[in-house]
Amino acid sequence: MSFIVTIRIGRLAVDPASRTAMIDNSRLRLTPKEYDVLELLSQHKGTTVTKGMFLDHLYGDKDAPALEIINVFICKLRRKLSQATGGEQYIETV
Repeated sequence: MSFIVTIRIGRLAVDPASRTAMIDNSRLRLTPKEYDVLELLSQHKGTTVTKGMFLDHLYGDKDAPALEIINVFICKLRRKLSQATGGEQYIETV
């Protein structure tokens, strides 16, 4: 039997079972793709996630858009996390 565990990073909680993300028990309003990006980053906390990994996670075998779409998702996600936390940074670009 496997359990899906809520991933906690500082004040951020990502719940794969309900596909929700929360800061201090306040739900973040994320698009499905933004949630998918955050979930992948949370699952690989502390490691580098490549754009190819993002495209595989987001689109699988479907025709994926240009790599630049990842930059758009990351930018929007950073802004939402920063607004919800008063400026804390959760995503680092290498």
